[in-house]
Amino acid sequence: MTKKQDFIYVVLGIVVVLVLALIIKPAATGEPSGLWGAGEPEPTITPAWTPTIPSVTAVPTPTPVPTWDGKPRPVKFVDPGVYQVPAGESRLNMTVPPPGTVNAPGITRWVTYATIDGQWSGTTGIVRIPFPIWRLDYSDVTTSNDEIPLFNCQVMDAEDPNRFVRVVTLNFADFLAVKDKPDLRKQQWVSTFYEGYHDYYLVINTRCIDSYHLKIQVPEEYVGS
Repeated sequence: MTKKQDFIYVVLGIVVVLVLALIIKPAATGEPSGLWGAGEPEPTITPAWTPTIPSVTAVPTPTPVPTWDGKPRPVKFVDPGVYQVPAGESRLNMTVPPPGTVNAPGITRWVTYATIDGQWSGTTGIVRIPFPIWRLDYSDVTTSNDEIPLFNCQVMDAEDPNRFVRVVTLNFADFLAVKDKPDLRKQQWVSTFYEGYHDYYLVINTRCIDSYHLKIQVPEEYVGS
């Protein structure tokens, strides 16, 4: 009987030691229990690589420019506030070249592309020049007073209102020089522009002017192009 009890005490001692070593101590230290073996770490799942397809931006279809049929297009007047130009403002031109025309080599005939008719001061709408060269014919200006007439035309860049492309000014001396000389007026009162494919508008100031008929002209070879 004594031997049996001794055996039981030995078995209980072993059980206590195992419990202390495998359960109590790991629980106190935060380590995984070694009773059923250390847990295997869960495998890390890497997502499959998906290629990134760049977005495709649709290219807008350009609007075709209609061909010119050769007929003059009237240009209307608009509110000067559209271009932030104060109404009635007269801008002095300090660098006006002398009136005259310089035709490009080979050009023998000009045709009217657009017209501007009026009597009073005003600001025109935008005129698109789809050609590389053009000219402004201002020879048809009539006065109501031969003593103090004034005609001032400012060709402005529609994309940059601060840019004066050219300024044409006619005063008493200019009208007197061509009085009773219509052929001389037609030869001199034109201004050629060696730039194009651009948008312009005109600011016109008048004094003692009965009427003006301005013509924007292009070489005849551009008709139908």
